[in-house]
Amino acid sequence: MLRSLLVVGCFLGISCASAPKPAPTPATEAASEAKPQAPTARPGILSPAEVMKRLEDSKVQYHVDPKDSPPGGWAEELWPLRVEPVEVPRVVVKDGHRIIEEWPENAQAQELISQAEEHYQAQRYAEAAKLYEKAVAVCPDCYLARAYLGDAKLFAGDAQAALADYQKATELNPNDYRLYYFQGSALTRLGRLKEAREAFATSLVLNPRNPILRQFFQQNPGLGMVVTDDVLVPRGFAHQDDKGVVVEFDPDYGPAWLAFANCKALWIGEPSHRQEMTGTAEPHFSSIEETECLASAVMVHAAQKEKGEQGPSDPTLDRLVAVIQDGMVDELILFEMAARVHPQYTLTLEDEERQRLKAYVLQHVLLSVRSLSL
Repeated sequence: MLRSLLVVGCFLGISCASAPKPAPTPATEAASEAKPQAPTARPGILSPAEVMKRLEDSKVQYHVDPKDSPPGGWAEELWPLRVEPVEVPRVVVKDGHRIIEEWPENAQAQELISQAEEHYQAQRYAEAAKLYEKAVAVCPDCYLARAYLGDAKLFAGDAQAALADYQKATELNPNDYRLYYFQGSALTRLGRLKEAREAFATSLVLNPRNPILRQFFQQNPGLGMVVTDDVLVPRGFAHQDDKGVVVEFDPDYGPAWLAFANCKALWIGEPSHRQEMTGTAEPHFSSIEETECLASAVMVHAAQKEKGEQGPSDPTLDRLVAVIQDGMVDELILFEMAARVHPQYTLTLEDEERQRLKAYVLQHVLLSVRSLSL
């Protein structure tokens, strides 16, 4: 379903080819292990020295293995994908929890959309619009038909009319990140860049790992906005083998990542610690774990800078320090870690949590070029 993102980007200056919409995938139930666990009262976290003491006192064998890290760090190994995204998501509340389901399909409307696609791909936008309008008439709740109608109008040169359709589609389904991208694209064409940035930020909240948005800003520097690289490029990692737990870190990036890897090793090798911190010894994604291990890295990094040590150090950790100082570490964990494990986890957040995450995006992710130069 990426056709519209790509082609709207092409319309605004990206050099790329249109692609047809793939068929929706079956709905996938979110695995509980992918959800960040954050109790109201967070237990006290261990210092790097306390982590080392527990590792030294343990009966588990821990092996330190200095090695070169992959170009993007060990992010994929640390936070692997566990929940496949739903192509056309609908968020419903069941038993007090937000659940992601597949949006119901209307066969008659889908047939009209398929007919419209032939005209759309051939750039016969007026003919496509007529069929999209029929699809909307047949199925007023088919929000993608309304969005595709907006695409046809945008490419026909009427950004204002396209924006109105995108907004109507968003009213029907406020949980599809594409609709905010479409709004941002139309607002950009209308010169309303401040509003466009707000829309793009919401799109990133709903799909933090979306590469299309990043490509869009890379190839349209004239918009005056940029999506920054990830704050975290982890240079430490831990995993279990038949002899115990292996602690891997890249010495070229300093001891802070060894402290991070030690902490990760503790969470792997000592189920009692996970039990103490989260209430269960079962392995699962936990914001408490990530906070404790990031804190270990930051403590060592800060101590190294304070002492003026000249050894290897990772300057990207300064950005992590800035996020912590802004009180946004929970949002960082959601945006860069939880979203890797469960790409649509942010759809299950309450409105207040989404707003905090949007504030994080505007402060640390989707920046104006002007603010970067100040």
